[in-house]
Amino acid sequence: MTDEAAFDRRVREAIAGAIRTRGGVPRIAQVAADLSADLALVNASFDRMIAAHVFIPERSSREIYAYDPFCVPPTDFRVRSDGREWWAICGWDALGIPAALGAAGTVDAACADCAEPISIAVDRDGSATANVAAVLSVGVRAAEFWNDIYFT
Repeated sequence: MTDEAAFDRRVREAIAGAIRTRGGVPRIAQVAADLSADLALVNASFDRMIAAHVFIPERSSREIYAYDPFCVPPTDFRVRSDGREWWAICGWDALGIPAALGAAGTVDAACADCAEPISIAVDRDGSATANVAAVLSVGVRAAEFWNDIYFT
């Protein structure tokens, strides 16, 4: 493993650790402080991760918009798990948040067709039960997600 790859791994671990312990996706400066690393090195690591599609950056920024399955700003997919409230950019990611945390949770969303509230209980083992019959629709083929990741 190259020095850059090893450093990028440390950065990814710091991001994941911050999500778990602080309950949110960290900013670049927080990651640099957590690692006691030079900000320029962390910026370069973020650039490499953006190029490799490790996370979705905010538009025109290196800061993280979504570190799947977690999204920074509130969205239509709210998840309550591990004693906190989280956000996902889609239903698929929302179901993944409890699994990523290793905890049970609840996904709250609304039907895109009729706006009926949907609540899905997700067990620690990943099994899920919805309050209504729900269908997860993915409107873009996975191979095309990164053509316009902000639309997808």
